[in-house]
Amino acid sequence: MTSGKAIFGAFSIAIAAFFFWPTVVGSWQEMQALRAARNERDQLVKDRSALLAKANEQYAAYQAVLAGEGGRAFFSMVPAKKDTAELISAIQAIAADAGAQIGEVRTADTRGKATDQYQTLTLTIEMSGSYSALRSFLSGLEQYVRVLSVDSIEVSADIRSPGMLRFGIRADAYFIK
Repeated sequence: MTSGKAIFGAFSIAIAAFFFWPTVVGSWQEMQALRAARNERDQLVKDRSALLAKANEQYAAYQAVLAGEGGRAFFSMVPAKKDTAELISAIQAIAADAGAQIGEVRTADTRGKATDQYQTLTLTIEMSGSYSALRSFLSGLEQYVRVLSVDSIEVSADIRSPGMLRFGIRADAYFIK
């Protein structure tokens, strides 16, 4: 019976090794894959952190230039006072040159941050004309002496005049506090 017990023991060990081996090797391979994925992720985080640090450096350099010499150049293009009447008459002249009809111009003061050295005058312009008139009007705004930034343009069909379009333009003009 000892040989039967020995054979049974050897057979049990062989079966245990047969089932145990794939479990151990599979777990080992899975751990290796997880370690590789973690290392990849750590490298990705390190790369993105480096890119973010470079972007922050560039932003700080931009702020320094804006506060320094570049800021003086910006403020030389920004008028010292609001002068809404001059701005509206210039917009009317640009629209007339473009072949567009201005229906209404609304203005609103917008306060900037306390750290900003300028304020914003928001313009809402309602006008009608052709598509080429809109393009010409926007080109005229772009070439205008004052700094203007167009935020949005809404276009719809003009039901009063067939073949014409209605435009709603929202733009910001800047002036020094």
